Amino acid sequence: MKTYLKLFLALGFMAITVSATKAQSTSEVLERGSAVTFFGIDFSRCKGVMLGATAEEMRDNYFPAINTLLLAEEEKYNVKKALMKSEVTYDPREVNRLNKTLDVANFNLYSTKEITPLESQDIAQMVQRYNLKDKKGNGLVFIAESFDKLKNIGTYYLVYFSIPDGKVILYEKVIGSSRGFGIRNYWAYTIYDILKSGLQMKLEQKYKPKKTK
Repeated sequence: MKTYLKLFLALGFMAITVSATKAQSTSEVLERGSAVTFFGIDFSRCKGVMLGATAEEMRDNYFPAINTLLLAEEEKYNVKKALMKSEVTYDPREVNRLNKTLDVANFNLYSTKEITPLESQDIAQMVQRYNLKDKKGNGLVFIAESFDKLKNIGTYYLVYFSIPDGKVILYEKVIGSSRGFGIRNYWAYTIYDILKSGLQMKLEQKYKPKKTK
């Protein structure tokens, strides 16, 4: 009986420890003034509804152009300011590599009803494909779920993960409105809209522990 009791207590302690570690990691990635490596936008599983461009054009031209734009106009698409970081290192090489694998059939859609939302295991599997062996710290990526020209929105998952093991710490579904001239700018605006939405405050309110008096 004593053996079973000891085993029960040990398992309980392990569960509490794992839970505390997870909570600590969530607080860590949301900490104001912390540093992060920003991987850009992962379009490799993105779906499109009536975009006005072929899937090949989106994959080969506009998706790389959008990731380049985030760095070229860093002050406009200000991840550092939006998420209150002390330092943001931008490294889109992994997502640019994987974005080339996009299935063009994903863009033969005519309605949002045809879009299946990404689930936690999908997001975890996508992050595990990144080559992180020469990096350390915490990573951030926006995983694009869909672009919908009929509704003028882009839907993403903001994902924080640990490096180099690629374990997802936090993910949150975010939606931005689209506008502007030219296909690149039109869809890049969805990220601008998300970053300007009080993103850090929303994440803190949802995920950071409430202070007790």
